[in-house]
Formats: sequence, C-alpha cells, structure tokens
Amino acid sequence: MVVSVQALACLDLLIWLRTGQAAAERLATSQPSVSRRVNQVAQVFGLELVKSQGEWLVDGDAELLNRERRVHQLYRWQNDQPLRLEAQSYSGPLFCPGLSTDWIQGNFDFFEVHTPLRHLRDGVIDAWIGIFPDLPDADDPELVCLHLTRYPIRLVVDEGHPLLDLGAPISLDQVRRYPCFPLADGAFPQVQAQLEALQLWTSTSLVEDWQLAPTDPLNVAPATVFTMDLFGIKKVMLPVEIPIVSGDSLVVRREFAEHPRLQALLDHLRRKAAELAAAVPEVTCC
Repeated sequence: MVVSVQALACLDLLIWLRTGQAAAERLATSQPSVSRRVNQVAQVFGLELVKSQGEWLVDGDAELLNRERRVHQLYRWQNDQPLRLEAQSYSGPLFCPGLSTDWIQGNFDFFEVHTPLRHLRDGVIDAWIGIFPDLPDADDPELVCLHLTRYPIRLVVDEGHPLLDLGAPISLDQVRRYPCFPLADGAFPQVQAQLEALQLWTSTSLVEDWQLAPTDPLNVAPATVFTMDLFGIKKVMLPVEIPIVSGDSLVVRREFAEHPRLQALLDHLRRKAAELAAAVPEVTCC
C-alpha cells in the first residue's frame, strides 16, 4: 500500500459522505485528523479535491488513486475491516435497521443514481442498494445486481386534486391534461425514458431533492408506496395504473459477489424484503 488504510479511508469517506464531520464520526477520529490525512493522500497522488454541486470530486489523473483503492478494498473484504454500504433515501431506512456493525452506513440522501454508481465503480464504497430499473446492465463487466424486491410505480396527487373527483377508474388521457411534477433531468434515466414514452414527464436541472421541488397543487407525480412521504405533503394515489415497475437490488463488484461477508449482508436484506412483502401487498420478493 502506498498510503495507510486510515489515510485513504479519510479521503474516501469525505468524498462519499460529503463532510469532514460525517467522515470523522464514522472513523472515530477528529475533523482536523481527517483534513490532515486527506491533504496527505492528495499530495501523494498529485490530486486536488474540488466541490461541485455539493459533491467532492477528484481533480487530476486518478488512475493511480483508483489502483490504490482496489488494494485497500480487497484488504477490507479479506481482513474483516468495516465495509461501506450506500442506499437510496427511502431504501436505507427500510433495509438497514439491525444491520451488523460490519457495515458502515451512508447518509442515504441520494436523489439520483450516478454518484453512488461512480463511488461503487471507483471502490469508494463496497455495496449499494440501488433502485430498479436504473441499475447496471446484466452483462456489466464490473458490477452485478442481486435483486430483492419489485413493486409498481404509481401516479399521485395532492389531496383535493380535480382528478380525484372523477371516480375510478380514470384514463391516462385525463391525467395528461395536468402538469407533471418536475424531476431532475437524467437523475433516473431508465424511469425517465419510460415516463417520457407515456407523455408523463417534466424535467428540470434544478430539482435535486423532491422536498425542494416547486409545489403546484395540480401536479401529477410518479411515486411508489415507499417514496410518497418524500414530497413533504400528503399525496393520494390515482386510480390508474402505468406499466412501470420499480424495486430494490443490491449492487456489488463482481469479484465480491460470492464472498461470505456479502452473503451475510444479502441474507439480512432478503429477510427485510420478506418482511416488507408480508406487510405491503404491492411488494413482491425477487
């Protein structure tokens, strides 16, 4: 190893968790110690950290850094060092309660899929509970998906919306007369493409958090049984179905897919998935 395990962990947890305080808390150290070690690693590899839209990015040629990350990641898996798990904003609280301290848990505050996927490919994190269908392809050379749950995407509106006065069922043509809830363009590209095909999409580059989105009481929004609370106000499901399915899948690098520590995590997540399926009729286990 070129740099110490603790030093690289400081850099990667700062990048992953976004703040020195969060990194220090997970690593049981101080913020000044995190800052000092981050600067040390950056100097060794001739890199700089820059912050863009709330995310820390490595400025410079990161090839040697990523090679070092591979070595450290293998060391974590093989020597019972804490591994790193990220999830979506809704799936972390669903799946991670009771999880072994073998895993460092993320902030669970991503409202897009590109950043956690980048962290997983770079070796910054070790596993990610991703959201179907915005997952790596089945033939992805680096990553493999282990599926947990599936459930429908529905359309929701505010209480008192005129569409609720029409009775059941209603048609998509009736829905299309109303504005669509604006979501961040490209945040979930597979779901976006399917909603666009149904003419149920309005995009914006400004919305990173559903709770910060413009509030038009006539908006129609896509949601699942688990994401309705993210809007910050009560939503009601419309009596209409759309042919789009969501769900949860564990994503990990292929070389660790059969590792006993990964299997222990998968056992925990599948138990949680079974509990969700038993409690929520819309959920099915994979």
